[in-house]
Amino acid sequence: MTHESPKAKVLPLSSQTSDEGVLQVGGCDIRELANEYGTPLYVFDIETLTHQATSYIDAFTSQWPYGVEIHYASKAWINIPLARFLSSLGLSFDVVSGGEISVLRQAGVSLSRSAFHGNNKGPQEIEEALDAGIGQIVVNAHDEISLIESIASELGSKPKILLRVSPGVDAHTHSATTTGLLDSKFGVSVANGEALEACEEISASPHMDFRGIHMHLGSPIFGTEPYVEGIKVGSQLIKQLADKGILVSDFSPGGGFAVAYTDDDDPPDAGVYAKAICETLASEADKLAFPPPKLIIEPGRSISARAGVAIYSVGSRKEIPDVRTYVAVDGGMSDNIRPAIYGSKYEVVPAERMHAVPEETVTIAGKFCESGDILAENVSLPRLRTNELIAIPAAGAYQLAMESNYNLSLKPEVIMVENGNSFTIRRRQIYEDLTRLDVTHGVDSLINTRD
Repeated sequence: MTHESPKAKVLPLSSQTSDEGVLQVGGCDIRELANEYGTPLYVFDIETLTHQATSYIDAFTSQWPYGVEIHYASKAWINIPLARFLSSLGLSFDVVSGGEISVLRQAGVSLSRSAFHGNNKGPQEIEEALDAGIGQIVVNAHDEISLIESIASELGSKPKILLRVSPGVDAHTHSATTTGLLDSKFGVSVANGEALEACEEISASPHMDFRGIHMHLGSPIFGTEPYVEGIKVGSQLIKQLADKGILVSDFSPGGGFAVAYTDDDDPPDAGVYAKAICETLASEADKLAFPPPKLIIEPGRSISARAGVAIYSVGSRKEIPDVRTYVAVDGGMSDNIRPAIYGSKYEVVPAERMHAVPEETVTIAGKFCESGDILAENVSLPRLRTNELIAIPAAGAYQLAMESNYNLSLKPEVIMVENGNSFTIRRRQIYEDLTRLDVTHGVDSLINTRD
């Protein structure tokens, strides 16, 4: 018999607890998964991925009849099998590097309904995007226009272009993830008239097909008001362009939709975001008399975060009376640097004793040689035992995308689960992977000449 898991708000949708109190995800026992694959281990729940993807597709297509594309933000985390799976659900992609373009091409995913973003695209990356048949290039800065124009002219291509604008809207997120303000490396300012000028320049080019504007306000955004404000600013620009005979056929308010990392978080669901965005854009289009554009939405973490669970094994314990108790695990900032750089908060669950009563407050520390290597501070848990498993939910976005080999640690295995079945989508690294890029012949020759 199984039961609904505690922390159901942050755990994957398929999560349950066995009679023995062991966490189950996708019908798979976490203890058995850890025995089979080892730890640290990242588990992706197919049910949650599917639900999140279809929720965004359904919410926006049902409320916006003028055309919708849902682009998964690859920067949240992508690899070949995940790209193929998300594509099969009807998602397109946004990419920000030649590496992400390459992964999608190797996955066999069409890029014709995808967008290439980034604040400093290199010439080679632009060529690769055009060669891949990218659907749109999102221009981030005025001087990028001439670069794309030159490359497109040489290749005999005419890419579809959106201009990323900075609307001057505060999304009230962490300072490192707020991107819609004037003081940002992203976007061309609307307020000073530069965005209008850039749109006119792109529209006049014989080598670029101007399609519209894009904005991204930050992440994660727990309310809808920033989107409402941003759309109103963007709509004024659309009206200015329409008055000059320049049609905006595509409009993107970006992504940044929030997820619950802790039980205290209460993010809107896809339908709430869709209602605010679609109703505001429809109202502005009617009021300012411009044709409703196609809508491009870019969820990333809100697709993948809740689907992922990180599993660790407990190791050493350090008690400092009247100060703190540290419990160390076999992962840490190499697979999840978000607490160290953003102060991100996570829930921690005792994966083998899900119904146990909390007995103490501890800090979950990683195994790496940094004092900042902390996964979760001051969490209430039963007294953890050596080799016991813990789980950190909402681990499917940005953790793996920002991982490293710090201390020459090995990157963890990643699996998918559904209906009691599990399979690997990325194997655990081995030591040989750490030296695969090393080139020794130069230094060997130098040593030999000195002998």
